[in-house]
Amino acid sequence: MVLSSGQIETFGRDGYVVVPDVVDESVLVELDCEIDALIANDPPPDGKVGFHHYFQHPSTLPVAERALRDHGVLALAAQLVAPLSIDLAFDHIQIATSINGWDHHPGGGHIDGYSIAGQTEPHTFTMLAGIYLGDETEPGRGNLWVWPGSHQVHERLFRERGVEALMNDQSMGGHACLLDEAPDFGDGRPVLAQRGDVLLAHYLLAHNQSGNTWSPLRRIVYYRLAASGHRQRWADTQIDAFLEYAPVRHQR
Repeated sequence: MVLSSGQIETFGRDGYVVVPDVVDESVLVELDCEIDALIANDPPPDGKVGFHHYFQHPSTLPVAERALRDHGVLALAAQLVAPLSIDLAFDHIQIATSINGWDHHPGGGHIDGYSIAGQTEPHTFTMLAGIYLGDETEPGRGNLWVWPGSHQVHERLFRERGVEALMNDQSMGGHACLLDEAPDFGDGRPVLAQRGDVLLAHYLLAHNQSGNTWSPLRRIVYYRLAASGHRQRWADTQIDAFLEYAPVRHQR
């Protein structure tokens, strides 16, 4: 599958794009079974509603890793960073779930890589990819909530205040909206997608979790990806949002 110029342009403008019908149903069924087994072995606490996440080594989720590598997800991500290559940034795959009964509309977004014990710098990466396992074509279904264009708002923030701007108070958890004189991120919105679609999102895109009042258990598989050499240039990627995205920069 090849990303269209319009999809690349959307990614550059909004900081994310949903690519439809990427992962075949046969693979999704295998993913369902793998995640069912994970949850059965380690169920959420009794009475829990809202988000409940699992961070697993790829070796424990062979179907999820195969879905990344062999079923189009990594290949799509690679089209946004060519000629750089891209792969998992850390030693985990995230299974994000949301349990029915949580009515939540997020007021602000964050970027990942903060509030981690012992860290001396943000744990940045290049791109978040996700495989949808359910119907999220309407709000209220545990949708990821995003602030379109916020990747460039964060870029301006880090240029003006330094790349350590969100490290000074770890209790903020990557929420620039909590800063004194916080930048204006505009209005957030839910990401709408359906089973088999793939999300590609810029690391600097402000995002958050929203409530699930519809499905018994919303599930999505997330991969944090880094372009080759990212750790050596991480600070530069904070002040140049498209440094690792040559095809996106060219399309804008």
